[in-house]
Amino acid sequence: MRARLAKWLAFGTGLLLLLLSIVFAARGEDSAAEIERGKKVYTAAKCQACHSIAGVGSKRYPLDGVGAKLAPDDIRKWIVTPREMDPKVVKPRFDQFPADDLTALIAYLSTLRPQ
Repeated sequence: MRARLAKWLAFGTGLLLLLLSIVFAARGEDSAAEIERGKKVYTAAKCQACHSIAGVGSKRYPLDGVGAKLAPDDIRKWIVTPREMDPKVVKPRFDQFPADDLTALIAYLSTLRPQ
């Protein structure tokens, strides 16, 4: 009886690990596609007019390393309601982004880490 239970337990554990690896692999693919979309949103919205990444764009407000400095929710606030983050900031609100584009842009900016 115990041997049978041990076999079922091993089988169940293996199956669970397989399912979890499939789920996480799929999430990684979705994340990569979302990050790539975020890059396109950044370019299409002409964010480089005020910001730079890796030296490309306006050097005045570099975004290099922003993913290590800010949580995704804080990046969202800087984009949508910047004065909530700093009342002295003179930055337009970009709250007109479609939700999917905003999520993709935040995913992309969150990947920007120090080299």
